[in-house]
Amino acid sequence: MATYSIRKAVMGDQAKIKHMVRQENLDPTTLDWRHFLVAEIDGQIVGIGQIKEYPDCQELGSLVTLPEYRGRGIASGLINALEARAGRPLYLLCQDKMEAYYRRFGYHTIGRREIPTAIQIKWIAALPFRLFGVRVLVMRKT
Repeated sequence: MATYSIRKAVMGDQAKIKHMVRQENLDPTTLDWRHFLVAEIDGQIVGIGQIKEYPDCQELGSLVTLPEYRGRGIASGLINALEARAGRPLYLLCQDKMEAYYRRFGYHTIGRREIPTAIQIKWIAALPFRLFGVRVLVMRKT
């Protein structure tokens, strides 16, 4: 099994980052390559993630590993590397099916009154997903 490396994204990675985020139907806003780290195997980007900066908080976001590379610890490596660059508390939005995964990293689901304004706006915008049975959670790591 090939090992992966993690590096800061460069301008030339922007198209791949946008493509990977859109393929997973994640939030396509604020996709600035300067906020991303990428995971590579043999020069191919196989995973991405970013820390989004807001006036009142930071968010771990846009975490994607290509399907054929999942289960190899790439997302975990990206999370650890991104968290090392971020302050606390750190927030994320995820589908409820991912709650247990993020708990492994010390994130806990929080109530609406605990959500910073910038994240609350995104969370409210995700409410229509409930029509399709998808519940979106806000989690925080302190």
